[in-house]
Amino acid sequence: MLMTSQKYKQTRSCASCGYEATRFLDELTAAFEETREWKKPCSQCGSQDFIGESNAIPPLSRAQLEIWSINDKLHFLEQDEDLILAIPSQLELLLEFLDSPKTQISKRRILASALYVLWYDAYPKTGGEYSRNTAFAEKVASIINQRTDMFVKLGSEESANPLWYIEDYLKKAFEKYNS
Repeated sequence: MLMTSQKYKQTRSCASCGYEATRFLDELTAAFEETREWKKPCSQCGSQDFIGESNAIPPLSRAQLEIWSINDKLHFLEQDEDLILAIPSQLELLLEFLDSPKTQISKRRILASALYVLWYDAYPKTGGEYSRNTAFAEKVASIINQRTDMFVKLGSEESANPLWYIEDYLKKAFEKYNS
């Protein structure tokens, strides 16, 4: 597992005394919400109340996905994790982990949803002005269509609606595109 040696800055300000503390985290610590959590009290006054926290987040890497894909307790960002992972330049890496039987089902669902987000953002009739890319949208649509059975299987054990883990706006737009 290759990890960068770069350090990622994290700062926070004490709500009681105003002291601003800084620390530097390695790539894997900075990547996940749970590992970058700063639990120690203020070194100046002992307060546990903080404001203005900031975190430098590393770019997505294979090393991060190797750990995340097998650990249900780790999140890049617990809410909207599919949006965080929907990085066009990382498509092949996302597919590698989506298709891997080693990747937990819950993480495969997130990766599947990230594909829908990638398609949605690139498709000219749905994506924003900054991200329109018809060729990329068509490529991702083909990938989604090739994996339809897998996506249904990923969700069918938990719901009568097998694609429950894909946001409705994404499913509806994709269905309209496919019709």
